[in-house]
Amino acid sequence: MQRKTILFDLNHNEMLNLSEEFSDFLKVLQNLDLKIKKNEDKDVTKKLLEDVDVLILGNPINDYFSNIEIKDIVNYVRSGGNLMLVSEYGADYLQKTNLNDLASNFGIIFEKNLIKEQNSHNQNCSSILHIQQFPTHDVVSGLREVIIGGACSLSLKKGAKALLKTNKDNIWSEVYNSNSEEWIKSKKEQHTLAAYTNFGQGKIVAIGDIDIFCSDDNIGINSRDNYKFLRNAINWLIEPIKRPEVMSFILDQLGELQSGVKEVQNTINNIIETISILETRISFLEEKKR
Repeated sequence: MQRKTILFDLNHNEMLNLSEEFSDFLKVLQNLDLKIKKNEDKDVTKKLLEDVDVLILGNPINDYFSNIEIKDIVNYVRSGGNLMLVSEYGADYLQKTNLNDLASNFGIIFEKNLIKEQNSHNQNCSSILHIQQFPTHDVVSGLREVIIGGACSLSLKKGAKALLKTNKDNIWSEVYNSNSEEWIKSKKEQHTLAAYTNFGQGKIVAIGDIDIFCSDDNIGINSRDNYKFLRNAINWLIEPIKRPEVMSFILDQLGELQSGVKEVQNTINNIIETISILETRISFLEEKKR
């Protein structure tokens, strides 16, 4: 069986660069017998993505993806490629990038906030989060606790679903206000920290935290079940998508298209009706003048 290939884009100043800081994550990939490639000096193109099974965009900073790159990546996933998206607290706003211009195509938005919690481990508020409840999915199967530090939350649409989600009792978000240069606290509520979705014949995993990949015993890959979570995520991405899931995606897309066509038709009908009313009004005024 041919080895699967994983490509790390580094051309947009991504933090997840497989340096010594992320050496333990590199070991995960090596243990899975993956062929690892790096893109350090080229735009992400259709040609570059040929024979790539998983593309990782690991928190780009101070750089932007072009519209052509975004189009090629979306088409890559639709045609069977797989994608891991990683952001960090403050998301595009603080990281000074446009990862959301890509992620939004898959129903995922990284929100410009920082998630905090208060718990028995820490009487004061902390950005270190303890996730202990999980949905039914292969990526989080068998997990007991995942530790996340310094994360942003994710907003989900188009069928994207949560993998890691906080409770709402002791969790809140803080949004950075550039005018006051302060983090403004919001109400306590649930927040999604990692998500997944299918798109065409491909898959996407999105994570709002870069620290989980680093070789750190407190918030990194070696903390609690973080190692297992990342290994499961990569395994799920490289596993071929099932045909019924592809058909479900196609039907969903047709449904959205039909809805869009209906809206356009309603708009056209409204325009025709308005024109008809105007013609009647003009005819009335002309008759009155006579």
